Amino acid sequence: MLGLLNISEAMSIALHTCAWLAETPESYQSARQISNQLGFSSHHFAKVVQQLARAGLLETERGPAGGCRLARPPDAINLLEIYRAAGGQPDYTGCLLRHDICKGDGCALGKLMAKENDRLVALLKTVTLASVVRSLKRNRIGRPLAAPASRTAR
Repeated sequence: MLGLLNISEAMSIALHTCAWLAETPESYQSARQISNQLGFSSHHFAKVVQQLARAGLLETERGPAGGCRLARPPDAINLLEIYRAAGGQPDYTGCLLRHDICKGDGCALGKLMAKENDRLVALLKTVTLASVVRSLKRNRIGRPLAAPASRTAR
């Protein structure tokens, strides 16, 4: 059960990949290893990595020593940037009903949804990858997630 927020697989890939790369931001990481470790389809993973690279969030390098890495330091990337780069549209579009019935600007539910959407967007703007990594390190229980295989930057 995903809860109230409906996060697409592309969004999950984008967020998890960036968090993974933020643990060793200076190193290229194998795309195959990341997709295998996180359980994502390698084809879908490759498409999302391309989107993140086009948005300027990742750098990619081909070849046996290649892979991907963050294009900027983790404290300079926020979750809203990742959300948008992966195709997310955070703008509120009105009521949950069809727009010919209710546009959401006059009903209590529409106003509530707009207010909460604005709060979530504001939060995503303030949460950086660096803070996510700090939180992950503090909250890991039991065995840690397999550490990324480090490949030194060129």
